[in-house]
Amino acid sequence: NAWHENWQDVDIDTILQVFNYPRVKKTLDIMKPYLPKEGRVIEAGCGLGPWLIKLSRLDYNIIGIDYQEGCVKKIKEYDRKQLVSAADVKYIPFADNSFSAYLSFGVIEHFAEGPGAALKEACRVMNDGGRLILFVPYKNMFLKIKAPLVCLKRNLFIRKIFKKPPASFYYQRYFKVKELKETVEESGFIIDIVKPVDHIFSLVEFSGVFRNRNSYDGENKSAVILGNFLEKFLPWLGAGSILVIAHKGG
Repeated sequence: NAWHENWQDVDIDTILQVFNYPRVKKTLDIMKPYLPKEGRVIEAGCGLGPWLIKLSRLDYNIIGIDYQEGCVKKIKEYDRKQLVSAADVKYIPFADNSFSAYLSFGVIEHFAEGPGAALKEACRVMNDGGRLILFVPYKNMFLKIKAPLVCLKRNLFIRKIFKKPPASFYYQRYFKVKELKETVEESGFIIDIVKPVDHIFSLVEFSGVFRNRNSYDGENKSAVILGNFLEKFLPWLGAGSILVIAHKGG
């Protein structure tokens, strides 16, 4: 239910506005040197496909998969040219060595059993030397500050007092850097880069004070200025995500 609620009322044109945001432009700039123009790219867990659509418009040969059939249907209705299908990232319906790059934006942290199966499947479908570009959320200082309030908001007893229905939410895990690196390496990859990113988003997620109220999910100037400060002086404390770039060993 939480996944369905996340996507049902959002249109794709609205989501594509994110590529006007400074934080998303920065993410794209980080990725581009590692994305091959030759060969195929797969985005595993593409949701409503903003990255799939954006990168295809930049002439990348990209395919998207998502287990939510509603998302896949919505993408196809929006643009029939998009190569997207319903599939589980743990059972990708492509042969071994099919892709030159694998993109994952906030997906593997949602498996209660751990990310191993998804990452091993990623390795299987990639060419030798193919790039893994992996983003997962990071438990920064702002999330730690908010944690008690989040627990209270989800508490069934408190929700009953305020006559609120039970909150629906999905499982999400926060990895420690060492743990994530070990899991990626155990899945057959050689790590090239591990770095803290998304400092602006950590502020947007923390408080509406940092949001641009006239946008879908954008940041205001204060978030950009403070986010850039965090990136330079408190890179891990203020990071919204961990980025791992790795390649498949031959």
